Amino acid sequence: MVWILMLFHMLIKYVSSTCDVTAQEIQADSSLRFLTSTGYTEGSGSYINNMDCWWRIDSGGDDLKLLLFLTRDLACPGDKISIYDGDSSTATPLVSDLCGTSATPTHYSTTQRHAYIRLVTDASVSRAGIKLEFLAAKDYSGTGCTASQTLIAGDNSNLLSSPNFPGLYTNAKTCRWLITSLVGNVDLDIVFSDIEDDLPSRCDYDKYTINDGNDRCENNVIRTVCSQYPKVAPFTFTSSGSSVVVFFVSDSSVNRRGFLLKYKSNATYTTTTVTQTTESISPLATSSSVEKSNKDSNTCMDARMVIGIVFGSLVVVIFSVIVVVFMILRFHNLQKTIKPKD
Repeated sequence: MVWILMLFHMLIKYVSSTCDVTAQEIQADSSLRFLTSTGYTEGSGSYINNMDCWWRIDSGGDDLKLLLFLTRDLACPGDKISIYDGDSSTATPLVSDLCGTSATPTHYSTTQRHAYIRLVTDASVSRAGIKLEFLAAKDYSGTGCTASQTLIAGDNSNLLSSPNFPGLYTNAKTCRWLITSLVGNVDLDIVFSDIEDDLPSRCDYDKYTINDGNDRCENNVIRTVCSQYPKVAPFTFTSSGSSVVVFFVSDSSVNRRGFLLKYKSNATYTTTTVTQTTESISPLATSSSVEKSNKDSNTCMDARMVIGIVFGSLVVVIFSVIVVVFMILRFHNLQKTIKPKD
């Protein structure tokens, strides 16, 4: 009887220590996806005791890195998660034996193509668990942060990012990209946004803006983003003309991860109505708002241009008045010199 109980106990312990995940080897791409511990339901639920779970995420290319966002609710000190910058637990840890609760997602990025995640729980208290969001990317900023860069939108999607993506963007940067379609409109799919927090009505620190047209001015701004992830949901936009300007600026202090977007040409776009769509990319399911504009980009006039025109016109008027006054005085003096003597 004792042997039967011991065998039963061993079997129960073995089953409980098995990690119940559908896929431990995971392939990442440029879409934001996620994995969770068993029982996690957006901050509620509870995980299984005595787990020893691991996941290995591959970006898919040696030139691609991984961007990770971790939300956790783990009972200390027995339940903990570690993330390694490599394909096994022998790699350098990005974070080690982390427990407790995070109010907002904590961001990490690898220096190479793999990330290895290990989650361990003990036999006592269970909490909600973990959610790890991830995507594969690299720095797609091109030359737009040294001079204005023109990008041609084609039939296939291309990528554009903030400088140093998926790492922290650099200080004191001013970047400008003009995206142009040769055969129609431009489709933008903003995949990810993580900018230093500020009031959306101000955006005095770091920000990126999307302008509908080939100029930047107040009356063609479609979206200005200055909020950290995940406050800004992914969204899409179709230009009213053939061009879109993306502008990014950072100050000299706080750095975040920046942005990642996809762009391509849309030769069949005709409607300008606002609609709502839902993306379903397993295992990610996020709501995306589609933003479209009726603004005429050709009517955009920068405030500096207006000031320049007014100032130039004023200079011309003043110069003309001075010339006229000078000519009158010259004419008057000439009359005095040629006046006949009595």
